[in-house]
Amino acid sequence: MRGYAPFSPEENSLVLFEGDEVYSTIRKQEYNGKIPRFRRIRGESELYTSDTVMQNPQFIKATVVHQDQAYDDKIYYFFREDNPDKNPEAPLNVSRVAQLCRGDQGGESSLSVSKWNTFLKAMLVCSDAATNKNFNRLQDVFLLPDPSGQWRNTRVYGVFSNPWNYSAVCVYSLGDIDRVFRTSSLKGYHAGLPNPRPGKCLPDQHPIPTETFQVADSHPEVAQRVEPMGPLKTPLFHSKYHYQKVVVHRMQASHGETFRVLYLTTDRGTIHKVVEAGEQEHRLVFNIMEIQPFRRAAAIQTMSLDADRRKLFVGSQWEVSQVPLDLCDVYGGGCHGCLMSRDPYCGWDQDRCVSIYSSHRPVLQAINPAEPHKECPSPKPDEAPLQKVSLAQNSRYYLSCPMESRHATYSWRHEESVEQSCEPGHQSPSCILFIENLTARQYGHYRCEAQEGSYLREAQHWELLPEDRALAEQLMGRAGVLATSLWLGILPTLTLGLLFH
Repeated sequence: MRGYAPFSPEENSLVLFEGDEVYSTIRKQEYNGKIPRFRRIRGESELYTSDTVMQNPQFIKATVVHQDQAYDDKIYYFFREDNPDKNPEAPLNVSRVAQLCRGDQGGESSLSVSKWNTFLKAMLVCSDAATNKNFNRLQDVFLLPDPSGQWRNTRVYGVFSNPWNYSAVCVYSLGDIDRVFRTSSLKGYHAGLPNPRPGKCLPDQHPIPTETFQVADSHPEVAQRVEPMGPLKTPLFHSKYHYQKVVVHRMQASHGETFRVLYLTTDRGTIHKVVEAGEQEHRLVFNIMEIQPFRRAAAIQTMSLDADRRKLFVGSQWEVSQVPLDLCDVYGGGCHGCLMSRDPYCGWDQDRCVSIYSSHRPVLQAINPAEPHKECPSPKPDEAPLQKVSLAQNSRYYLSCPMESRHATYSWRHEESVEQSCEPGHQSPSCILFIENLTARQYGHYRCEAQEGSYLREAQHWELLPEDRALAEQLMGRAGVLATSLWLGILPTLTLGLLFH
């Protein structure tokens, strides 16, 4: 049947399966029907959206929401479209959520009988008034159901970008979206609304009256906008990275606290792991890890979550990769590094950073997210092992310190003076100290220190030695090895003598 697969891989398409019903945005013919439509292609009756209710839409996500009464079940779909506001300062695209009644049977007149009669759309707002940053371009949507089964409490995570490819994540509730469609007036319509009002689902498969369809068809947008959850109506966070796809996993740590973990793809082919803890104004968000899912760097085309198996499945043009959600052995720095990662999947157990799912007993996890290292039994982290290198005077050299934490300030210290600092959000994955022309006073000990609140860890320790001193140490080392070898050579004789006694 046509409508299941697009005619080309570049075509913007969306297909939704719900029981025996199939909904699709794919054109029926390859060369005809170029105006995009949202269709029901399999079900009680075939329907499509009017050609005037969307302007060059780019479809993102569709879902069926089962409400309190079966006749009230909704289809929500998310999309971008051209902005009808032609003001030069207005954004080119606006982000939308549309609603349709799943039980819509079309209208009474010849013009409405094959069309969706319950279509309404609303603008999705994602902006931060405090910083005057607006994010107008919807990239992806993920719906996280409420664990109690209350459909109104389903969280809708939206990833947005702006013209500079900075990103924001805004979180909405299905209850708020539903209320906007049920109660808002229609944009540009100033007369009294007909009864039943536009967008209302009717029981017993009653057709929508022609007057109601005509009002909704000519004024499909509601006046009220859908804003993020919470009293401040602000993004969960915004970032300099260009995020494109998102999935969210709700999980419970070993001490019982619930976390929501976001996995966001970047335009560089990597995945950021972001932890959301708490609620509303007490909410905390930490970007804890960047994951490279492929052997060769590539754009991520698909990402799906298997919550039961705790795996991400990620696809590129060349390969598919599965990524465990509980990547714990990547955290160095002992107990302090394990807990400072703030990874709710991981904890400290028997001198190892382990997954809470692989341990048969409760593991040590951070309760205080501001200073998690204080939960560790040792008062301070281990010092970094000393590494030595010999260099000639006037040579060039650089020291590199991997920035494992996205929240720490990394500083290179030479003896007692700080030579280089790298703040959180530093562009490079490493904090680099470049020595352009090595002088006699620049020899000695260099320590890279990671500072986050009261937590201080020595991440790297190098000693730069003059070539003549390094040669002397090398010769002394060889003499020590030779003496040790001679002593070890006598041991077997002594041992044999003892045995024969």
